[in-house]
Amino acid sequence: MPRKFSWFIFFIILSSISSVCLLFIPYPETKTLDPGYPYIGHGLSSHNSYYIDRFEFPWRSHTQEIFLNISVEQGTISLQILKRKDFNCYLKGEPYIPYWEVENITEFTTTIQISPPFQGNIFILFYAEEFPVAEEDYILYYSEIIVSYIRYASSYGLVFLGVAIILISSYGYRRYKFL
Repeated sequence: MPRKFSWFIFFIILSSISSVCLLFIPYPETKTLDPGYPYIGHGLSSHNSYYIDRFEFPWRSHTQEIFLNISVEQGTISLQILKRKDFNCYLKGEPYIPYWEVENITEFTTTIQISPPFQGNIFILFYAEEFPVAEEDYILYYSEIIVSYIRYASSYGLVFLGVAIILISSYGYRRYKFL
Protein backbone atom coordinates (compact mmCIF):
# COMPACT_ATOMS: atom_id res chain seq x y z
CA MET A 1 0.00 0.00 0.00
CA PRO A 2 1.49 3.39 -0.99
CA ARG A 3 2.35 5.80 1.78
CA LYS A 4 0.01 8.77 2.18
CA PHE A 5 1.48 12.18 1.25
CA SER A 6 1.66 14.43 4.30
CA TRP A 7 0.80 18.07 3.64
CA PHE A 8 1.98 18.92 7.12
CA ILE A 9 5.55 17.83 6.35
CA PHE A 10 5.37 19.66 3.01
CA PHE A 11 4.54 22.95 4.82
CA ILE A 12 7.31 22.35 7.36
CA ILE A 13 9.86 21.90 4.58
CA LEU A 14 8.47 24.85 2.58
CA SER A 15 8.56 27.29 5.52
CA SER A 16 12.04 26.09 6.59
CA ILE A 17 13.52 26.53 3.11
CA SER A 18 11.81 29.94 2.73
CA SER A 19 13.24 31.06 6.07
CA VAL A 20 16.78 30.00 5.21
CA CYS A 21 16.63 31.63 1.77
CA LEU A 22 15.31 34.94 3.11
CA LEU A 23 17.81 35.04 5.97
CA PHE A 24 20.93 34.11 4.02
CA ILE A 25 20.49 35.10 0.35
CA PRO A 26 21.03 38.85 -0.22
CA TYR A 27 19.37 40.96 -2.89
CA PRO A 28 20.26 44.39 -4.31
CA GLU A 29 18.11 47.43 -3.63
CA THR A 30 18.29 50.89 -5.22
CA LYS A 31 16.41 53.98 -4.12
CA THR A 32 16.28 57.35 -5.86
CA LEU A 33 16.22 60.31 -3.48
CA ASP A 34 16.26 62.99 -6.18
CA PRO A 35 15.36 62.01 -9.74
CA GLY A 36 17.44 64.70 -11.45
CA TYR A 37 14.76 67.27 -12.18
CA PRO A 38 15.61 70.96 -11.89
CA TYR A 39 14.76 72.41 -8.53
CA ILE A 40 14.79 75.97 -7.42
CA GLY A 41 17.17 75.20 -4.64
CA HIS A 42 14.91 72.87 -2.62
CA GLY A 43 14.49 76.01 -0.55
CA LEU A 44 18.11 77.18 -0.84
CA SER A 45 17.66 80.92 -0.67
CA SER A 46 19.08 83.89 1.15
CA HIS A 47 16.50 83.19 3.89
CA ASN A 48 17.16 79.44 4.20
CA SER A 49 20.78 78.54 3.51
CA TYR A 50 20.58 74.71 3.77
CA TYR A 51 18.52 71.75 2.57
CA ILE A 52 18.61 68.17 3.91
CA ASP A 53 17.96 64.79 2.27
CA ARG A 54 17.64 61.96 4.80
CA PHE A 55 18.10 58.27 4.12
CA GLU A 56 18.16 55.20 6.35
CA PHE A 57 20.38 52.22 5.66
CA PRO A 58 18.60 49.10 6.97
CA TRP A 59 19.89 46.45 9.31
CA ARG A 60 22.14 43.84 7.65
CA SER A 61 22.92 45.87 4.53
CA HIS A 62 26.34 46.07 2.91
CA THR A 63 28.07 47.26 -0.30
CA GLN A 64 26.52 50.67 0.27
CA GLU A 65 26.92 53.37 -2.42
CA ILE A 66 25.64 56.88 -2.93
CA PHE A 67 25.67 58.24 -6.49
CA LEU A 68 25.67 62.04 -6.72
CA ASN A 69 25.18 64.06 -9.90
CA ILE A 70 24.86 67.77 -9.13
CA SER A 71 24.76 70.67 -11.56
CA VAL A 72 24.32 74.20 -10.24
CA GLU A 73 22.98 76.83 -12.64
CA GLN A 74 23.14 79.87 -10.39
CA GLY A 75 25.53 80.31 -7.47
CA THR A 76 27.60 77.62 -5.75
CA ILE A 77 26.73 75.03 -3.13
CA SER A 78 28.56 72.68 -0.80
CA LEU A 79 27.64 69.12 0.09
CA GLN A 80 28.20 67.16 3.28
CA ILE A 81 27.24 63.64 4.23
CA LEU A 82 26.61 63.37 7.95
CA LYS A 83 25.77 60.60 10.38
CA ARG A 84 23.01 61.20 12.93
CA LYS A 85 25.32 62.29 15.75
CA ASP A 86 27.17 64.78 13.52
CA PHE A 87 23.88 66.10 12.13
CA ASN A 88 22.62 66.79 15.64
CA CYS A 89 25.86 68.67 16.35
CA TYR A 90 25.34 70.66 13.13
CA LEU A 91 21.83 71.66 14.20
CA LYS A 92 23.04 72.71 17.66
CA GLY A 93 25.91 74.72 16.18
CA GLU A 94 28.55 72.52 17.82
CA PRO A 95 31.72 71.34 16.03
CA TYR A 96 31.30 68.15 14.00
CA ILE A 97 33.22 66.02 11.51
CA PRO A 98 31.34 65.17 8.28
CA TYR A 99 31.62 61.66 6.84
CA TRP A 100 32.26 63.16 3.39
CA GLU A 101 32.17 66.69 1.96
CA VAL A 102 32.83 68.79 -1.11
CA GLU A 103 32.80 72.59 -1.17
CA ASN A 104 31.96 75.33 -3.69
CA ILE A 105 30.72 73.18 -6.54
CA THR A 106 28.94 74.11 -9.71
CA GLU A 107 29.12 70.68 -11.39
CA PHE A 108 29.89 67.39 -9.72
CA THR A 109 29.44 63.64 -10.37
CA THR A 110 30.75 60.85 -8.16
CA THR A 111 29.94 57.56 -6.47
CA ILE A 112 30.71 57.31 -2.78
CA GLN A 113 31.42 53.87 -1.32
CA ILE A 114 30.46 53.67 2.35
CA SER A 115 32.91 51.43 4.12
CA PRO A 116 32.52 49.96 6.70
CA PRO A 117 28.77 49.46 6.19
CA PHE A 118 26.59 51.88 8.08
CA GLN A 119 23.28 51.19 9.82
CA GLY A 120 20.81 53.95 10.53
CA ASN A 121 20.10 57.45 9.27
CA ILE A 122 22.47 59.31 7.03
CA PHE A 123 21.92 62.93 6.04
CA ILE A 124 22.95 64.66 2.81
CA LEU A 125 23.28 68.35 3.56
CA PHE A 126 23.22 70.95 0.77
CA TYR A 127 24.08 74.48 1.78
CA ALA A 128 24.51 77.67 -0.17
CA GLU A 129 28.00 79.11 -0.49
CA GLU A 130 27.52 81.88 -3.03
CA PHE A 131 24.30 83.33 -4.39
CA PRO A 132 23.90 84.52 -7.98
CA VAL A 133 24.77 88.09 -8.84
CA ALA A 134 21.37 88.67 -10.46
CA GLU A 135 18.33 89.87 -8.55
CA GLU A 136 17.16 86.34 -7.66
CA ASP A 137 17.82 85.30 -4.10
CA TYR A 138 17.63 81.54 -4.76
CA ILE A 139 19.97 78.93 -6.21
CA LEU A 140 18.83 76.80 -9.17
CA TYR A 141 20.41 73.36 -9.35
CA TYR A 142 19.83 69.88 -10.77
CA SER A 143 20.44 66.99 -8.41
CA GLU A 144 20.35 63.26 -8.97
CA ILE A 145 20.94 61.16 -5.85
CA ILE A 146 20.72 57.38 -6.02
CA VAL A 147 21.43 55.13 -3.02
CA SER A 148 22.11 51.43 -3.58
CA TYR A 149 23.02 48.57 -1.28
CA ILE A 150 22.72 44.82 -0.83
CA ARG A 151 20.46 43.62 1.98
CA TYR A 152 18.78 40.58 3.47
CA ALA A 153 15.03 40.15 4.04
CA SER A 154 15.57 39.40 7.72
CA SER A 155 12.08 40.32 8.95
CA TYR A 156 10.32 37.99 6.52
CA GLY A 157 12.90 35.29 7.15
CA LEU A 158 12.21 35.45 10.90
CA VAL A 159 8.45 35.18 10.28
CA PHE A 160 8.92 32.03 8.20
CA LEU A 161 11.35 30.68 10.80
CA GLY A 162 8.69 31.20 13.49
CA VAL A 163 6.10 29.39 11.35
CA ALA A 164 8.55 26.52 10.78
CA ILE A 165 9.27 26.22 14.52
CA ILE A 166 5.56 26.18 15.35
CA LEU A 167 4.85 23.52 12.68
CA ILE A 168 7.80 21.36 13.78
CA SER A 169 6.72 21.61 17.43
CA SER A 170 3.15 20.67 16.51
CA TYR A 171 4.33 17.74 14.39
CA GLY A 172 6.61 16.52 17.18
CA TYR A 173 3.82 16.80 19.74
CA ARG A 174 1.44 14.81 17.51
CA ARG A 175 4.01 12.09 16.89
CA TYR A 176 4.87 11.85 20.60
CA LYS A 177 1.20 11.84 21.64
CA PHE A 178 0.26 8.97 19.32
CA LEU A 179 3.22 6.71 20.21
